[in-house]
Amino acid sequence: MSQRDVYEILKELGGKASTGEISKRAKEKYPTRSLHQYVSDRLNKLAKKDVVKRMEGEGAYWKIIDDDYLDKNY
Repeated sequence: MSQRDVYEILKELGGKASTGEISKRAKEKYPTRSLHQYVSDRLNKLAKKDVVKRMEGEGAYWKIIDDDYLDKNY
């Protein structure tokens, strides 16, 4: 399950969403794949590449900080 898939789901969700929201969408979008089980891992890998950032506080969520990620990497 790829980082690209998780990035695209986050983008579909308006560029910011909680891990749970992303996981739920992954399960809906790819019902025969196990992507929803690896969302947190993929998000952390994207964060290390400065593509997304975890916004802390009440109602923590992930936010895209590199809108050109797909253009540069695919």
